[in-house]
Amino acid sequence: MSKQQKGGLRLPVVDFLDTSVLVEILDVPFLNDHRAEVLAEMDQRIRDGVRFVLPTATVIETGNHVFQVKNGQARRQCADRFMSALRQTAQGQAPWRLHERTWDAAFLTSLCDGGSTAMTLTQHAESQLLGTGDLSIVAERDLYASKVQARVRIWTLEDTMSTWAQAD
Repeated sequence: MSKQQKGGLRLPVVDFLDTSVLVEILDVPFLNDHRAEVLAEMDQRIRDGVRFVLPTATVIETGNHVFQVKNGQARRQCADRFMSALRQTAQGQAPWRLHERTWDAAFLTSLCDGGSTAMTLTQHAESQLLGTGDLSIVAERDLYASKVQARVRIWTLEDTMSTWAQAD
């Protein structure tokens, strides 16, 4: 379902892309076991009117995965796909948008507070739940959600991250 009733309003749905989804889309070797399903799901979500946002941490984490591909030829091909996706994003031609925001004191405070997870960064580290990248996606999603009239989620394939994929 692409829209949710809230106070009589039908809100659009926005999905922040988690690294686990972007590596599938980009066909990163050994991180692409669900690529066909992810591409089909993305097509369905687009048909349903879902909009996508590419958070900063997803770009950084995906780049790290691409750069760690062992085979040099495969790494270069994957890096080309990654760079093409980034250029398309910058030009507004990708199926997602970049969430343009700054890393300011309020964002870092939200990151330290764990966003809407009700656990601080330290508590996540102690329990080994979400890492800093995932926490920053939650905090970025929360910031975005506070500025728009939409149901803002995180599209992830990770069990732990899915716990916090739906905004309150």
